[in-house]
Amino acid sequence: MPVNSNIDPYIVMLFSKNLYKCNKNIYIIQHIYINMFKKRFLYEQEEEVELNDFQKILAINKRRISPSEVDFYNSEGKDFSEYIDITYDGIIFNFDGLKDFLQFFFPDYYEEGSEGEYDASNYEWIYSGRWDWYDDFYNRSSDDWREGYMVSSMSSESLMRLKEIINFVSPHLGKYIEEKEGTYRIIDSGGESSITIFLGTLGVEDSITEAYIDAQFAAVNNSAPKYVEDTYCNCLRDVGIENYSERHCFWKYEMDWGSAILLFARFGTENDKFLDLLFEAIKSSNVNHLPEYYEIQHYCWDQDEFNRVYFSELDSVFDKLLDRIEDDGVYNKGYLEVLDKVSKIGGVGEWITSKNKKVKLRIGNIDPETLKIDFHITNTGTYNAKKGRSTIDEIINLLYNESLFDVEQFREHYLKFLQKTIL
Repeated sequence: MPVNSNIDPYIVMLFSKNLYKCNKNIYIIQHIYINMFKKRFLYEQEEEVELNDFQKILAINKRRISPSEVDFYNSEGKDFSEYIDITYDGIIFNFDGLKDFLQFFFPDYYEEGSEGEYDASNYEWIYSGRWDWYDDFYNRSSDDWREGYMVSSMSSESLMRLKEIINFVSPHLGKYIEEKEGTYRIIDSGGESSITIFLGTLGVEDSITEAYIDAQFAAVNNSAPKYVEDTYCNCLRDVGIENYSERHCFWKYEMDWGSAILLFARFGTENDKFLDLLFEAIKSSNVNHLPEYYEIQHYCWDQDEFNRVYFSELDSVFDKLLDRIEDDGVYNKGYLEVLDKVSKIGGVGEWITSKNKKVKLRIGNIDPETLKIDFHITNTGTYNAKKGRSTIDEIINLLYNESLFDVEQFREHYLKFLQKTIL
């Protein structure tokens, strides 16, 4: 359009500049609106498309979606929502205790309804200090006594006291305890058995057994829970699962989103399910599981604690026994001689078989005043035992002098013994 020559050139120039600014502002406004519509379109598109687990983790990590909008399922459709809380920072795993922890993270070992669930329950009892170790050891104590473990576990100082007692009662047993450079030890393969029988004859089996059980209990009661904790408390760090608490285990654990994203790179693709990859990673981790619950004591045994308790209580048992013997009240010369003979033929509480294999006799209580011995006797053809009372010499005569009689004479001798001694 031609410019009117009568218009001031300055006005024309000013008008042109303002028109340019106006057009520029309109363009900027248009560009802003276009970007807003683009963002709105993309957001609406994202809302319409269901995110996979990998995308969910990226979105929640960038605060683009709320934790309340996120669920994770495994391939079987389980979400484990009773265990899992989702936060902006990662996943929190919640447990009621060790059993819960084991069944969630290690279902192949401790699945509900399996034998492993029984093991998991026992481990929890051990970890919480509710396992009855004392009952366990008590149930095995008879075998431990009979096999000589209680004697073989004695210290040099305890054996020194024991030798003093042996020298009073049964000097012939002293050969089994040797002293060398101030250290006492049991020698000869039959030494432990002979000394065990001797101690039973003296009536201290129960006291020694109690000391032994107390020591066993002390050796595992504190160390077993720690062994369980050391095995499992932080066993999944390599996977990226950390204990939430500095004081308590098997309560709350956490996994940050960075560690969760790494699972997709290490064990699958971004299209896999997070929980599937999590359990695959746990299976691949180097976790050393606990032995059978009844074997744990052998892995956490505190020998120093066992020695401390056992030796201390043994010293008390032997000191009291030595005082009674030296006092010469109960342990008079005649009583000591009977004890010596009883220990030689097999001791108190054990079934002793006669040389001809026809009679079995078990010695019970020994009366220190009358020196009579309570016993049970039976022939080898029956389990019906009769209770009797007799002297040690009559018992020895029946058990070991049958060679003086023929079959009929032995039978007659045996019947007379029963008539005379059976209560």
